[in-house]
Amino acid sequence: MPLKRYFTPFRCATYLLLLYCAAHTAGGMLAQASLGAEADAVFAQMKSVSFDFNGAASTWYGFWFGFGMMVSVFLVLSAVIAWQLDNVPVDSWRAVSGMAWALAVAHAVTALLSWKYFFMGPTVFGIAITLLMAVGTYRKGARAAAARAAMGG
Repeated sequence: MPLKRYFTPFRCATYLLLLYCAAHTAGGMLAQASLGAEADAVFAQMKSVSFDFNGAASTWYGFWFGFGMMVSVFLVLSAVIAWQLDNVPVDSWRAVSGMAWALAVAHAVTALLSWKYFFMGPTVFGIAITLLMAVGTYRKGARAAAARAAMGG
């Protein structure tokens, strides 16, 4: 298999998604480095203040950590889907093109949320992933349309 097969837009998006997930999980969720005395005090309060939420003993830290780890899971899921989209034959593309565009749009929205609420790292990853997903989806759609036209359909 030629080397360029491993550097299609969907495969490159997959690599970025896995790198993004690793950085988010290891650096953002598990490392929990100090951000200064005031931030550390807030973080300690998030861990120490418990409350009942829908019958479960909860903390704001638990919400933060749980949602953060769910993001990591969905980044891995996105990577798996992107890899699989690359493997979809052109003649079957119509069946999955909606899902491919939805994934690209979801990552575009994630990039916007990252820009508004986080910092440049996730924003840059989000923009790059969105562009790669959109280019991959467009290219596969164009090839599928050309194949249907060539077959007279």
